[in-house]
Amino acid sequence: MNEDQRRQAPPPADVTAWMRADWDARGGENARYYINTREYTGFDFALSGCRDAFEVLGYLHTELRHDMRMLEIGCGIGRMLPFFGVLFAEVHGIDIAPSMIAQGREHVRKSPNVTLHLGDGRTLAGLPDAHFDLVLSFQVFQHVPSLAVITDYVRDTFRVLRPRGLFKFLVKSQPWTGQGPRPDTWNGVDIGRADIDRWLSLDPWIGRAHYDDAVPTLSWVVLQKP
Repeated sequence: MNEDQRRQAPPPADVTAWMRADWDARGGENARYYINTREYTGFDFALSGCRDAFEVLGYLHTELRHDMRMLEIGCGIGRMLPFFGVLFAEVHGIDIAPSMIAQGREHVRKSPNVTLHLGDGRTLAGLPDAHFDLVLSFQVFQHVPSLAVITDYVRDTFRVLRPRGLFKFLVKSQPWTGQGPRPDTWNGVDIGRADIDRWLSLDPWIGRAHYDDAVPTLSWVVLQKP
């Protein structure tokens, strides 16, 4: 099945199986392209990881410490993880696609403090309670076709964060030009302020920030565990 067929196929009942199948296929076809469709060759790909690691950490710079334990949700093959590994004491990445994780373990082999995990696609099962100081997710939830799945990730992030821990993540806030009539595993569900307010009501998060990305259809959210 090619990319056009994947996007046009009717959604199956099992959303996480749908996401795993599509992203495992993308990882097998050309992981770097699907992670960064503009800068996927040679040093361009690696250096984009350095630039985007700096961007993701933006707004939080004054609160970061080198002794932090951090987690990236939707790490792919670990494009940013080696740079996080230089900054933080303990770094973890989790992804739904076996093909991405297999390539990622090779990609981060020179970073001994970086560990990759194959996830179930909607929770952080297997990761310990109250362990992480910082959880990040960049250009991942924009591809998730289900609000319920993103909600489950937000709720389980609360579990794995230590008190005062921070969660910064990017969401798709408006439809993309040319996308179909329903979300799929590339054109994910749109997230509005009401969805963020609901997450704040489900767990005692502190809402730290909600601001627009450089791309008009994307927004950053920063939450903190009390």
